[in-house]
Amino acid sequence: MKFRTIFILFNIVILVSFCFVFLFPFFVLGARSSLLFWKDNWYLALFFILLLGGINAFFIYNRKVFSLVEKEDWAALSAHLSDEIYAKGRFRASSIRLLVNACLLRSDVAGIEKLEDALAAKKPALLRRNALLFGVTRLLRNRPAEAEAFFARYLDAKDADSRGWLRFDYAFSLVLQKRVGDALGILKEGLASKDAVLALLSSYLLGSIGAAASDSQDERAELAARAETTRKRLLSRFTAPRWSREVERAKAEVHIVILSKLIDDAGRWLFAAESA
Repeated sequence: MKFRTIFILFNIVILVSFCFVFLFPFFVLGARSSLLFWKDNWYLALFFILLLGGINAFFIYNRKVFSLVEKEDWAALSAHLSDEIYAKGRFRASSIRLLVNACLLRSDVAGIEKLEDALAAKKPALLRRNALLFGVTRLLRNRPAEAEAFFARYLDAKDADSRGWLRFDYAFSLVLQKRVGDALGILKEGLASKDAVLALLSSYLLGSIGAAASDSQDERAELAARAETTRKRLLSRFTAPRWSREVERAKAEVHIVILSKLIDDAGRWLFAAESA
């Protein structure tokens, strides 16, 4: 849906709501009483005016960003956001995320590194908040040791976005380095995640690579059992078509798209026993 259409629909919904609220006392109380009502409740009209003004101001201020996203012009979007951030010093969280995503879509690693350096120097809190996005670029470049070192700095950061995924990617960077034993604790945490995709990936890695890497027969049995319990729990919630929709919804986040092959493998594992 075009952003211009969304903009118009927002205005229509708010105006219709305002008209309904404004005219309701007239039909219920009559003309004279409705005037007294609005005299005592004028702030309701002010609220609708401010709401309408705020939404319109937001769309107008961001109209260029919306237009470039709609056109999927990632190069122009990167240039625009870079100007906002570096030239004008507007380090907004939404701009940071958009610029990282645009750079990822263009495979512009240098652009992400430049942004990371700028945030580290000027806005470390924003870097910490968006640590997941900057960390996955290291996984994307097949540099798991660098990813491990980067994620380790933010594992316990309470203000980091998507902490569950950040911790999973840290564990995954350990798996890629064949240090599966070091990753088991965090992968076990992921089993209880409310995010179905994260829970499945955690159980899949535990039940396959995790169990296979263990030297203890008892531990192998425990890991396989815990993975199977999570698999069955997810199977009770999802059919194959519904799971496909869940994955597509999750892939709205670029950091999850990077794990597409792993997610596909885990999805086949999820339904393997059912189809056998």
